Amino acid sequence: MIPTIIYFLLRRYRHQNPEKAKKITSIIRNASRIILLFIVMLLISHFALPQRINLEYSIKRKGSEIGTLLFSQHVSGNKTSFKIESHIKARLVFLMTVKAIEEAIYENGILTWSFMYRKMNGTEKVNKKTRLSGSNYVITKGRQSETLNAYPINYNMICLYLQEPVTISKVYSDNFQRFLAIQKLGDHHYKIDFPDGNYNVYRYNNGLCSKVEVHHQFYNSTIELKTK
Repeated sequence: MIPTIIYFLLRRYRHQNPEKAKKITSIIRNASRIILLFIVMLLISHFALPQRINLEYSIKRKGSEIGTLLFSQHVSGNKTSFKIESHIKARLVFLMTVKAIEEAIYENGILTWSFMYRKMNGTEKVNKKTRLSGSNYVITKGRQSETLNAYPINYNMICLYLQEPVTISKVYSDNFQRFLAIQKLGDHHYKIDFPDGNYNVYRYNNGLCSKVEVHHQFYNSTIELKTK
């Protein structure tokens, strides 16, 4: 409405003062270009800003909280970084304290680097890195390295927390260094069997993992999303 009014006022003013109207029109055009450029820059800066997602889970055993799990995702351009950090303190036969870290970096949807670390009662149990090299992955455990022909990896275990595997039938396990089948048990309900005889059950709400049921030969526990 306002641009239309300005247009008719300029049109009327042009008949009375053609030279001044010409200068005013030029000023308005330049100002419009600057405003448009400013809007475009704002949009670019908005969509170019890194996107972060943080989730917090409670680890429970027999209804009591024994630890926490923190999940984070960071998106910047074509690179997506994931991280999980968990802490557990529980008494089974003896007091057990566990610290675990998992990280993964994807570029253009392909895993390029991952890291697994786990320490139990002060003793390092797992320290493993996976790095993309050409069309293969190099896995490093301490001073030992081996090559894995599994390219491309588009979905590994850490992705299960943020992306429901609706159309995904297998997931890569950095721990077992192989793809594992994803079994659909029902709507938003999945199961993954591990080579060591243990298994996890995953439940989802609005695309996010809301609960993990951990079934281990020595214990059972749950990982439940905390709601704010």
